[in-house]
Amino acid sequence: MFFKENKSDFTKEQISNNEYLISDMVACLRYTSHFDAGFRFLSIYDIEINHKTNERILISYGWLLWSKYKSENSNAYDSEYENDYFDEDEETVDNSNFHYDKNELIQKIEVLIPILLKINNDYSKTLTSNLFSIVLKSEKKKPTPNWKLINDFCNHFNPEDLSTICSTIQVERKGQLKDMELASDMENWFAYKTKSLLKIGEWQECFDTSKKAIETIENFHYSNEVWFARRIALSKKNLGNTKETIEELQTILRKKKEWFIQKELSELYFEKEDFEKAFKYSIDAITNFGPIEFKVDLLYLLGRIHKNKSESELAFKHFSLSKLIRQKEEWKVPQKVFDELNQYEQQEITISEINKLKSELKEYWNSFKPKQESSKNNNSNKLNGEIVRILHDNERGKVGFLKSNGNEHYFSLSNTFHLTSKISIGSNVDFKLIPAEEGKKERVRIISIINKKER
Repeated sequence: MFFKENKSDFTKEQISNNEYLISDMVACLRYTSHFDAGFRFLSIYDIEINHKTNERILISYGWLLWSKYKSENSNAYDSEYENDYFDEDEETVDNSNFHYDKNELIQKIEVLIPILLKINNDYSKTLTSNLFSIVLKSEKKKPTPNWKLINDFCNHFNPEDLSTICSTIQVERKGQLKDMELASDMENWFAYKTKSLLKIGEWQECFDTSKKAIETIENFHYSNEVWFARRIALSKKNLGNTKETIEELQTILRKKKEWFIQKELSELYFEKEDFEKAFKYSIDAITNFGPIEFKVDLLYLLGRIHKNKSESELAFKHFSLSKLIRQKEEWKVPQKVFDELNQYEQQEITISEINKLKSELKEYWNSFKPKQESSKNNNSNKLNGEIVRILHDNERGKVGFLKSNGNEHYFSLSNTFHLTSKISIGSNVDFKLIPAEEGKKERVRIISIINKKER
C-alpha cells in the first residue's frame, strides 16, 4: 500500500535501480502469497535475471520461485517434511514419460541455478538447496513421477557443487524425541539421479553413477549404500552379466529382505530356466511384506512359472488376479496378460470374485511358509495392553501408543481395519508384537478389544 501511494514521486528508473526496494517488494509480495504479482512487478520495472543482476534481487527472486512452485505442487510436496528422506520402491523401467512439456517455473529455476552456484555464499547455497529439493521431491511424490524430467533437472547440478552437510531433525520414536540425521544434498542428488537413470533404462550411466556414489559418499543414510549396490546389479543384468547380478542381489538380500529384490532374483532364475529357484524366490516375494496391489507383475511372473511347470490351473489363476487387480485399480492391463489368458479354456474369473481368488491364492502361497514362521500367527504370544495416547486420528486411520507391562509400543491402524473406529484412549486390547527383523522395525498387531469386566 505504501509503495502504491508513493511510487509516483519517483521515476521508473529510480525504482528499478534501487536494489533494496526491488528485493523488498518482491519479498513482501511473496510473504503475502501474491506470487504472480511478484513476477509482474519485476517485469514492469524491467528487471532481468542474469549474471549481472544484483545479488539481493536474485535471492528474493529465487525464493519467489520456490514459494510459487511449492504452492502449485502442494498435493505432491509435504511442507511439514521438506527434508523427508528418499525412500525406495520397486524399480522397473518406466517408458511412459520420456517426453514432457517443461513447466515454465522449472525453466526459470534452471536458468537461476548456475547463477546462484557462482555467487557461492550461505544465502545462495541455502536457496539452491531448497530449489533442488522442492522440484525433485515434489515430482517424485506424484502418482506417476516423470523420471525423464528428474534426470534432466539433475543434469543442471554438478554433485561436487552441492552441500555435503547433513542436517538433523527431531522425530518421535516410542514416545521420545530423538535426533535423526538427514542425507546431504550431494547424497540426495546421487539417489535421484541413479534412480531416474534406472527408470529410463540408461544402464551404463546408471552403473557408472552408482559406482561413483559409493566411492564418493562417506556416510550413507536410509540404506542408500544398499540401493546403490542394487542399481549396479540391475545395470549389470541389463548390460548382459546375469551371473554377477544374481550374486550381488543375493548379497543385498541378506541386508535388505525386500520383496522386489526377491522378485528380481526370481526373474533372473526364470531366464536361466531354473524354475525351482524361480518359484522359491517368487513365493518368498509374494508372502513378504507389501500390498498385493504393488505385486501385479509378480503375479504375472508366478503365472509364467506355473505354466512352465505344467500347472495350468494355478497359472490361469495367477494371470487372472494380475489382470483383475489392475482393472479394479483402473490401471492399464498389458497385452501380455491378455495373451496368456487367451490360451486357456477356463471360464473367465470376474471382478466380483477377486476377493475369493485372493483368499484362495493366499492360502496356497502360505502353505509354502516354514512351519516355524507360520507359528507366529498363533495366539501363544498374545499380549494385553491399554491405549494411552492417540497421535493422529484422520481419514487415513489412527496412530498412537499402547502400554503393556510397563512398556509403551507404537501402533498404526488403517481406516479400513474393522477395529479402528472403536479404538480410543483407555481401550483395553489384545495384541501381538511382530518382532523386529533385519530392515524392519518391531510392529504391533491389534487383535481385539477386550472389556475390562472380562478380565
